[in-house]
Amino acid sequence: MAAKIFPVLKLATKVGIAGGAVYVAYDLGLLTGGAEGAEALSKAKAAIPPAVDEWTKYFGLELPAAPKIEFSPCDAWNS
Repeated sequence: MAAKIFPVLKLATKVGIAGGAVYVAYDLGLLTGGAEGAEALSKAKAAIPPAVDEWTKYFGLELPAAPKIEFSPCDAWNS
């Protein structure tokens, strides 16, 4: 019985994670036009470093500085 449930549970977990990722991407506006995607990217750039700093202090890990990416999705959109 458990041998038949495990593959279904495994598939349901994968589908749930993929569906959640698509939902979050759609909710943040990443699946819309280039301007909305660029805005979402700038929000992510502003939110991720403080979160990483907080977690590194919590766990006591030291991470190297994140590289600065000077790339605009609007300039490269459908070019």
